[in-house]
Amino acid sequence: MDSPGAEPAPTAGRPPLPRGFRLAAAWLAFGFLCAIWPLARAFSGFTGVMIESPAFVGLTALGIFVALLLVYVSLLRLRPGGIWLSISIASIFAASGLLRLPALVSNGGPPGTIWIVGVSSLLHSVVAVYLSRPRVLAALERRRLG
Repeated sequence: MDSPGAEPAPTAGRPPLPRGFRLAAAWLAFGFLCAIWPLARAFSGFTGVMIESPAFVGLTALGIFVALLLVYVSLLRLRPGGIWLSISIASIFAASGLLRLPALVSNGGPPGTIWIVGVSSLLHSVVAVYLSRPRVLAALERRRLG
């Protein structure tokens, strides 16, 4: 038995993930999933009704899904490239949402859509800033090497 004044034994294994990393990674996963079809439209150049889209739009969406999945898995494996790609993509998502907001407001967009785009952009900005903080990057590097 341990004596009352004894210090706890150091835990063996890898250092813990930084606080908030799981939440940031979950938000990125949600953002990546929500971005597949808009990105497929943009990359394929298709502007019609999606139910009538040609096969290449679906293949484009599949390619985008695989690319975002590789970035996400790389983030979860704490690879520096995956972390920096995730920061970049989150920044792009935040900027595109913030640039879309004035048009939504001036065209009388539904209030729910305006709120979703605004909050989503804010959360993507927070994730990008959080993941790029030196303390978080150092903790992720210690975890990866440990």
